[in-house]
Amino acid sequence: MIFREHGLHVPLQLIADHAGVGRGTLYRHFPDRERLVLAMVTRRLELIETRLAAASDAAHSVPEIFDWIADTLSAIPGLHPYLATTAQGPATLTLLGQRLQDLLAGPIRVAQQQGLLRSGVTFDDFLAGWAMIEGSLLAVAPESRAWMAIRAKHLIHSALFADSA
Repeated sequence: MIFREHGLHVPLQLIADHAGVGRGTLYRHFPDRERLVLAMVTRRLELIETRLAAASDAAHSVPEIFDWIADTLSAIPGLHPYLATTAQGPATLTLLGQRLQDLLAGPIRVAQQQGLLRSGVTFDDFLAGWAMIEGSLLAVAPESRAWMAIRAKHLIHSALFADSA
């Protein structure tokens, strides 16, 4: 919530204050902003894993998962580009990307077979779509991001899903 309200470079003291902990406690768990952001991204992946495990039909949950990831990227744009510039970020992003692919490859394949996705759509298309959404948000002023998120998500959704003509 603090990142959403104040942006990625919010002072860590404000995060500690909002969490109701001292600065020392925050730094013990997250010695720097990179570790805090890595924990957030890792937690998002765990939530996706939980959603897929709870889904009665993983293939039909693919649109929901796409939208959820797009919405989380829209809430705090710039997390992934920031991590790509940090010491541990690139390696961690690669591992998390592989884990996400492992989670979604099967449901995407089945969704493709069931005609829920446009012909030829793959996991890489989902990654490209999410990157485009996040990039589009970074290209506009903060006050235009809500509108941009809606438009970008709609455009990418129509490129991926068969029911989005």
